[in-house]
Amino acid sequence: MSVETYVPPRKRRNHWEFFQCTPAPASTGPKTSRYKQTGSAAGFGLLLDDESAMTSEFYDDAQARSRQWPSLFGLLHTRAQRSPARGIYMRDGRGAQEFRTYTQLLSGAERVAHALQERGVGPGERVLIAQPTGFDALMSFFGVCALGAIPVPLPWPRDIDAFKGLANLARWRRIALRYDARVLLCADLGVRAESGWRGIWPPHPLQLVLDPQHLLARQPARVCIEPYQPRADDVAYIQSTSGTTGAPRGVELTHRGLRTSLEAIGRRINASSRDVQVSWLPLDNIMGLVGAVFFAMHWDIRLVLMTPERFLAQPEDWFWAIHDHRATLSLAPNFAYNYCVRRCQSSALKGLDLSCWRIAMNGSEPVRAQHMHRFRERFKPFGLPAFAQMPVYGMSEATLGVSFHQAGKAPRIDGINRRLLEWEGRAEPLPAEGAPSPYERMHVVSVGRPLEPLSLKIVDSRGRELPERDLGEIAIEGPTVMAGYVASTVRDADGEPPTRLEEGWLKTGDLGYLADGDLFFVARRSDCIEAESGQRLIFPEEVELFVDSVDGVRSGSTAVFAAHQHGAETRIVVAFEVQAGADAAELDPRITALLKAHLDVHPARLLHLSPRTIPKTASGKVRRQLCAELYGAGRLERRSAGALRAGLRDLGEALAASSESAAARLRALFGASRG
Repeated sequence: MSVETYVPPRKRRNHWEFFQCTPAPASTGPKTSRYKQTGSAAGFGLLLDDESAMTSEFYDDAQARSRQWPSLFGLLHTRAQRSPARGIYMRDGRGAQEFRTYTQLLSGAERVAHALQERGVGPGERVLIAQPTGFDALMSFFGVCALGAIPVPLPWPRDIDAFKGLANLARWRRIALRYDARVLLCADLGVRAESGWRGIWPPHPLQLVLDPQHLLARQPARVCIEPYQPRADDVAYIQSTSGTTGAPRGVELTHRGLRTSLEAIGRRINASSRDVQVSWLPLDNIMGLVGAVFFAMHWDIRLVLMTPERFLAQPEDWFWAIHDHRATLSLAPNFAYNYCVRRCQSSALKGLDLSCWRIAMNGSEPVRAQHMHRFRERFKPFGLPAFAQMPVYGMSEATLGVSFHQAGKAPRIDGINRRLLEWEGRAEPLPAEGAPSPYERMHVVSVGRPLEPLSLKIVDSRGRELPERDLGEIAIEGPTVMAGYVASTVRDADGEPPTRLEEGWLKTGDLGYLADGDLFFVARRSDCIEAESGQRLIFPEEVELFVDSVDGVRSGSTAVFAAHQHGAETRIVVAFEVQAGADAAELDPRITALLKAHLDVHPARLLHLSPRTIPKTASGKVRRQLCAELYGAGRLERRSAGALRAGLRDLGEALAASSESAAARLRALFGASRG
């Protein structure tokens, strides 16, 4: 494939003059001829003229200009002005739903901004946001944006009791230090911070821990703020990576990159205001925040949100949300589709109609042909269109989207020789008569072609471009690539993150190959296991796929990793959660025989685990590297008890370090209070 290097067009003058709050009567003219005064629930509102909206360097046609906005806060403001009756539906854990218009969300965001401004929050300051999926989380996020501060969405600590809240002080201290943040917006923890723990909470360097509902309750119904005027390449927000390949890293995403990515994705899937989208992904995940919330606002799409807890407990509610709202779009990681096949009972799907669902985006991890087939066959009786599933590839460092399959077309599945891929790094197509043995048969799903703004190539370890069908690292370049990492969050053991910027190209750390212009994503490089003295590359997802297929193994709860011993050959460990009631001893011979026949893999150990032991990200992806670390420390089998003992040990050491009062001892552990 010939790869053309992206060269941005001639730069035009950026139009980033932003609107200002003008609490004048309606009869008073706008402050300048550029702005038009309109009404809003907050008592004021402004409609940007086209020439004052953000100018994109890549898209500059009439359609793109009609969707321009100057900043993330400007995105919400623009949508509230242009579609005042539209908004977001929120389905709660009981299946009930609430609706709020963008105008109401804008009013709430302005009130949050006003409250934070009163507390000294200003442009460029990082503000941590840890809240469950809900309207408060959205208003907090956009309220921070309004001040020019930089929001950092984080997973909400779902289990906060008296002891865990105290034990988690050290965790919040570490997070605040990594992001150099003094403000945390957190449901529940904010209540505790306001009601007690004086002299202990908040831990240094945090100075303010605020509960959004309490914050809003103390604000007037109408406020007036002057939104900050950012530049196109300013950091809009910091997206934390999922943590599947190590400690989560803070990715700095720009206003320009977000706008360009949203426009590119929508054009690839033929999005329009007639679409309806449903998402259960958490709002600290880039697929949930950018792929659902920002995308719906940018394309004026009706959006329905539900909590990830609801999906995990009752995955069929995802489909009923699609049914009820006649949704056309939704997105999820690959594991979620297989999870639904395994968990959804036919009795819970009676009367379901999925004929409206035109695009089911599947990404975030390698897409499995077997899972796609099972999902299609399972839900075909309920009207699921034949080609609704759309394999995609993306990552936080590329502002979500990299490559997408063509909408409405059958997925392309490449049958290749597994032995040649593992030993020689070559994706050789299978002959017409098929593979000589099960081991030599492997199917890889195409994730389509790169989105329009991006250039993509496959490179070797020295950065040299590889020909088609050679396995190598995926590298991308273009206007949606991140501004960089928050330096203090890059903490990989080898000193270099698996994903990094080199000479303008983003080296993704993902392995794949090109064939006839299509990208095939195979595995994350840091997850792969080097066997046979480094001559063979084993892909953990492939092994996990076979283990998960065994009855008695909890689907999506298998981790395959290498256990390294000094001077010894790499040992492969297969850790899996056993279903309740299953005989673990009977599983071992079945798994061993299956892996030997189909993959020529011989694990050194099969590790039986109880349910909910395998560590996962907030979106449900297995954290293999963390599994390997815990296993090496002898803590994987007793992870829950180990975490509790570690918390008690840290607390005990801090108390023993001081002969002063208990409050003083706790201050020694969590940092000095500032009164």
